[in-house]
Amino acid sequence: MELIPILPHFQAALNLASALLLMAGLRAIRRHDRASHQKWMAAALLVSAIFLVSYLFYHAAVGNVKFAGEGWIRPVYFTILIGHVALAAIVLPMILLTLRRAPWKTPGITCPPHRRIASRTLPVWITVNLSGLVVYLLAFHLFP
Repeated sequence: MELIPILPHFQAALNLASALLLMAGLRAIRRHDRASHQKWMAAALLVSAIFLVSYLFYHAAVGNVKFAGEGWIRPVYFTILIGHVALAAIVLPMILLTLRRAPWKTPGITCPPHRRIASRTLPVWITVNLSGLVVYLLAFHLFP
């Protein structure tokens, strides 16, 4: 079985997994369970890194994928895609900055700089995951 044709489906699963892991991390920190929060967020970061490597590999092999939908769906699709790409371009630096500001070695302290940037990073990260799923569904299932 060839790898390239299954990568978009694998990437969609990674996007969904990342969104769910991020929500679990948010739930953990809202319960003040910092240890669980760190594990959930580390898992989300790992899954997102695997996604990025897979995505770059896929597009290096395939190039751009032409959207086959016609009529009213084209401007809808490209609006979602443009928003997704713009947010995806800024979310990686946001994630790295959020990670850099996380308190690693001092249990029990709060870290206002981490909270401030995380409160902006998390919604962008989840939006990128979910809009990526919408792009995938439109391009590979609804309008292949």
